[in-house]
Amino acid sequence: RAASFLSALREMASRLNATGTIHFKGCAMFRHRIVAATLAGRTIRITDIRAGSDAPGLRDFEASFLRLVEKVTNGCVIEINDTGTKLRYKPGMITGGAGIEHDCGKSRGIGWVLEGL
Repeated sequence: RAASFLSALREMASRLNATGTIHFKGCAMFRHRIVAATLAGRTIRITDIRAGSDAPGLRDFEASFLRLVEKVTNGCVIEINDTGTKLRYKPGMITGGAGIEHDCGKSRGIGWVLEGL
């Protein structure tokens, strides 16, 4: 798991553009990209999220993970287009999670969510 997180950080560094936004394509390593962007304080843009699929866009568990990240940070901005195939994430400051309640759903195991935290 640590190796995949480190590879996400390396990939972020290689994709930095002049505006400071890091651009990715596809849904691979979704959680790692969100966590790495949060820790680095860098805005990311993800496009072509399952664009060629019969059911394009973010899945419910990915949207749920974004809602949880929004709860444990202060000031983050999440913009998702109508089809869910494009995402812009501007991280906020990590404030913690005392007293936060979140329904993780049943699409993924609790470990999938906790690993991202």
